[in-house]
Amino acid sequence: MAQKKTSSIVDAYLVAYNAASFIGWAYVLIQTTLYLSEHGTNLDGLFARVGYPLIYVQTGATLEIIHSLIGFVRSSPMTVLMQVYSRLLLVWGTLYMFDYPEVRASNALVLMIFAWSITECVRYSHYALSLVGIEVYPLLYLRYTLFYVLYPMGVTGELLEMWAALPHAAAIRPALKGFFLLNMVNYPPVLYKLYTHMIRQRRKVLGCEGSKAKTQGAESAESAVSKKKKL
Repeated sequence: MAQKKTSSIVDAYLVAYNAASFIGWAYVLIQTTLYLSEHGTNLDGLFARVGYPLIYVQTGATLEIIHSLIGFVRSSPMTVLMQVYSRLLLVWGTLYMFDYPEVRASNALVLMIFAWSITECVRYSHYALSLVGIEVYPLLYLRYTLFYVLYPMGVTGELLEMWAALPHAAAIRPALKGFFLLNMVNYPPVLYKLYTHMIRQRRKVLGCEGSKAKTQGAESAESAVSKKKKL
């Protein structure tokens, strides 16, 4: 009985966490879209509009490392750590640290924001609904398909952001520039690991595409995911 009550509390917490994260990322996505519709290619005020909301909502994802470590979810702590670490490096190590147009008013930032926010809006809404027993197949399909495009798009934006920060990092300390370069060199193997992980997850959850994927993927495979609360 106590175990069931504890499980219910954890489920309620995860629903709240996923819903709050969805709202945060939706705000960043909407505000970025509105800014671009209002100002076009003039990105001088983009960071002022969405910079700090982006930093805060991404920093909140550090909780996912804790979730995996204490067993709230069944995700691999190492996989979660790799995903969260690279993004924290971008929001705090580049965007927050370097107030320069090539960092805060760049097309790379736009690429990064759209790739991250679309990915997370789909992911968090999908898991929040799954945890309360609502299965939406289009969200399931997007969750395990959009990464084909959004992962390379996001990585391109991230690498360009770090590249733009290199001269400013070197001005502070040469070792800081070396740290950024080391992280950039590590991107290909890490991207390969995350990309192949998502491909395996897609095959596991969706199986073959078509009507079979829609019925079995949504009803059985994703049901198992939601029950295990895998983020």
